[in-house]
Amino acid sequence: MLAPMIFVLGLAVVAGALASRSIVAAADAHRFGEDDRWVDPRCSACRHSKLSLTMLRCRSAAHPQRFANAVVTIATVSLGVGMAFTVPSLWLWPAYAVFAATLVLLTVTDLDTFLIPNRMLGPGIVVGSLLLVGGWALDTTTGSVLRAVAAAVAYFFVMYVLALLARGGLGFGDVKLAFLIGLFTGYLSWGYVLIAGVGSFLVGGLVSLILITTKRRGRKDAVPFGPFMVIAGLVAVFWGQAIIDWYVG
Repeated sequence: MLAPMIFVLGLAVVAGALASRSIVAAADAHRFGEDDRWVDPRCSACRHSKLSLTMLRCRSAAHPQRFANAVVTIATVSLGVGMAFTVPSLWLWPAYAVFAATLVLLTVTDLDTFLIPNRMLGPGIVVGSLLLVGGWALDTTTGSVLRAVAAAVAYFFVMYVLALLARGGLGFGDVKLAFLIGLFTGYLSWGYVLIAGVGSFLVGGLVSLILITTKRRGRKDAVPFGPFMVIAGLVAVFWGQAIIDWYVG
């Protein structure tokens, strides 16, 4: 078991580093209203020169880039490695690594533009779903595909109703994001879905309170809700069982 784990960890670091470059490229293209770009992140200042391997400088004029690039790299690699220790089977690791990378991309985009584009969310759902089914087929004891689909639909429906009631307080990008999070938390447990759903509003309420208290946002200022859903979804995947055991016990 040690050799496969070492291989997966090495693969997670390399794949995470490569994925982070694609995330930066895609997020910047969307931020600047350009055509989709999934490779070769470009300088945010001159838009021509490619970025260095660190993604903190461009190659030609050495223009400094966003510190967010470094955060994306660290988050993507860390989550990919963490998933290898979290998922119940290494066969599921590719699916949950794609899930984590998709969440990083959507978080950056939502913070930048207050949007969760279908062209980013859609591929994450399709590729992640295929890999999830493949992992389940290789080890059917790890979770339930049927429960995953039911949870995705249920979380989507609940968020859809809340979006209608909120009248603009929740975006429909958040509703579609609920499908992705429900799929991957639901595969593991219904309890994980509940933690992701309830947790998103708890995290959102706490962060909003802090922003208002520190006067960084007003009561009527818009705050993207997607990142709160992402945080709660990741907490559910990584620590869902511990939270359930604590609550029940």
